[in-house]
Amino acid sequence: MPAVRLWVRADLRRRWRAWVVLGLLAGVTMGLAVAGVAGARRTADVLPRFARAGPFPEVGVLANDPRFTAKHGAAIARLPEVRAIYPFVVAFGGGIVDPPELAEGGGLVPTTRAGTAVMAGIVVDGRIPKAANEVVVDENTRRDLHLDIGSTIVFKQDAPAKKVASLPRGMAPRQGDLSFTARLHVVGITKSVSEGDNWNIGSGFYAAHRRELIGPVNIFANLRGGTAEIDRFQRDVQRITGLPINVENFYDGVKKTESTTRLERDGLLLFALAVLIGGGALVGQALVRSVTGGVGDLSTWRAIGAERRELVSALVIPSLLPALVGALASVVTAIALSPRFPIGLARNYELDIGLHADWVVILLGALVLVLAVLATAFLAAHWRVMRGERAVTRPSVVGGWALRTGLKPALAVGSRLAVEPGRGKRAVPVRSALSGAVVGVLGIVACFTFRAGINDAQANPERSGIVWDYEIVNSLGAFPPADVAKAGSDSAVSDALQAQWVRNVVINGKATPTFGTRALAGDIELVVLAGRAPRGPDEIAFAPATMKQRGLSIGDTAKVGPAPGRAARVVGEALMPATSHTEYDQSAWMTLPGLQRSLPPVAERGADDLWDFVLVRWKPETNVAAAQKRLQVFTAGCSCGGFVQPLPAPVADLGRLRSLPFALGVFFALLAIATIAHALVTTVRRWRHDFAVLRAIGFTRLQARGAIAWQSTLLAAFGVVIGVPLGIACGRLVWRWLADSFPFVYVPPLALVVVVAIVPAALAVANVLAAGPARTASRIRPAEVLRAE
Repeated sequence: MPAVRLWVRADLRRRWRAWVVLGLLAGVTMGLAVAGVAGARRTADVLPRFARAGPFPEVGVLANDPRFTAKHGAAIARLPEVRAIYPFVVAFGGGIVDPPELAEGGGLVPTTRAGTAVMAGIVVDGRIPKAANEVVVDENTRRDLHLDIGSTIVFKQDAPAKKVASLPRGMAPRQGDLSFTARLHVVGITKSVSEGDNWNIGSGFYAAHRRELIGPVNIFANLRGGTAEIDRFQRDVQRITGLPINVENFYDGVKKTESTTRLERDGLLLFALAVLIGGGALVGQALVRSVTGGVGDLSTWRAIGAERRELVSALVIPSLLPALVGALASVVTAIALSPRFPIGLARNYELDIGLHADWVVILLGALVLVLAVLATAFLAAHWRVMRGERAVTRPSVVGGWALRTGLKPALAVGSRLAVEPGRGKRAVPVRSALSGAVVGVLGIVACFTFRAGINDAQANPERSGIVWDYEIVNSLGAFPPADVAKAGSDSAVSDALQAQWVRNVVINGKATPTFGTRALAGDIELVVLAGRAPRGPDEIAFAPATMKQRGLSIGDTAKVGPAPGRAARVVGEALMPATSHTEYDQSAWMTLPGLQRSLPPVAERGADDLWDFVLVRWKPETNVAAAQKRLQVFTAGCSCGGFVQPLPAPVADLGRLRSLPFALGVFFALLAIATIAHALVTTVRRWRHDFAVLRAIGFTRLQARGAIAWQSTLLAAFGVVIGVPLGIACGRLVWRWLADSFPFVYVPPLALVVVVAIVPAALAVANVLAAGPARTASRIRPAEVLRAE
């Protein structure tokens, strides 16, 4: 053992800086991977942590019907499956008028303190509103409108006696002039998890204005058994009220968010795996070279009697230094990178962005690093001590083919360098370079193909079912037929569709939001994902989420309308217009005559039960502003409005994922560059003797440069030929999975610019990488190299 200590001491004294640098490289590589895994764990847990941070309702009893009374609410609260209820008034008559940008937000007035906490959400600064003149705004509002704690906003209900008298009976608590104005002071800032500005008032406002507020009372609720109790809860609500009331499952919206965050989690895990494979291969090769680089005096030590065990120990022990340095560096790197995670949509739900230490992952990563370094060092030392080198290596098939085809000497040598790994002192990481080139190109193309899918979905609303340019909505009943005809015959309109939406159509015994459509002009139809559109009154289609909830498939028969119901055949699956209560993947769809046959008498329906949509598509070269102004004329005097349908929130949120494929693509590019560069540098260093021989027999400097350049070009070409088609296929496969899970119309994405540009880019980068090693090869002096050997 004294001999081993002497050898180790001499090696560390001579190469300690190199060992430390190697340890830092290993530590940064492992730290990146650990940060990715820790970020994936935080991403997977972000929604549950967000839900635990505040009271959030699981279901909503959205009656929007004056016949839904306080007695009904009290009976619902006593149901055995109900844990808590939170009544609120839907303030149809008023909203924020200053600043006007907040006119579309809020509008729900909680009647209890518990309801105030539920509707306000998570307060990140200040407190929830208590008094009648207090309000909270969200982070988006503070950022966009510069409203903060202490700011003032103005709520106004404009309801003169004439307008109140025209409301359905029971919509307002009393008749007369119910107009009032209230100045509200901001007392808190709430967490924003989506785009748009929002505000919430408290139960104190309700106590002060309960006799003036116009609107029905609805209920949010939490169930003892969670979402598993929803079907039972809906049956009990309908039994208590005797009305086909819509019970909304808020977890349906959470599912799409979960799909996006799962994708982000998987992307981070893929990033960590790529770092481990790519970085691990490069660092591992450097470690093997460092270990085997200490065997120069191996024959001398054997001559003086050193045993194999002692020789292996002497080669392995110095690797303890990079192992320990790497472990420390990985811990520091992982913690330093923790504020960068989670990414994308999950970051919106993260309540504590900052330094985090996931000690389970961090310590496990450090331990794995130490064990991996020592195991690699041991295997390299054992292999070097126990095995000799082959004196002769067989040329590769490609090398033999290059010689037989009569390629120029530089090209023939470069072809052999690109595919022949060599052995012993002449070993070159050719296989890892070829694999790195393929994986790099594949990863770049796949990531940007997926990113092209995101861009396509966001640039083309029709992928989400929005095949119209403009919509006009009456949320309190049907438009007069003359007005509907006027919209369809407008000179700017090429296609128009009337779509009446009824909140509570009974389908198989359950209240189901349902559209009934009829064409007004041209040819416009909702987007069908499978099957076909309903054509007769006894046919029905469903949006994907509703079809799944009802347990139906194309070809099944559903009972539609009050008991016993009419039979309707399920003919398709389609995307629907979004409403304030349903997403684009919810609701059923019939023809308008079919829907009207399925409804109870008007006297038995709620005041807010029927919404009337007119969906229009403009002619080319239309003056859109003027056309919108004309169509909005007949909305005066009713609860109507015209607007451009925004992208569904889940699809819009996909834009937050753009950074993930871009970052992964950049990493794969760096991986390919690193593996090729490493192979080129190693080739020149280990084939130094061969280049000296070639130069001695007439190989020129230009030919030496050409051989290395051709080697690099072949490596890049191999990566492009194999990686591009595989990358397109992988990117489309992931995008298809996402399209089916959201859902939206799948269109095969193609990052054409990337696919076209990657060929010349890969070849150009490869030749840039070859410039340094080629210059070194051309400057080899045969006399010096051959004399030294």
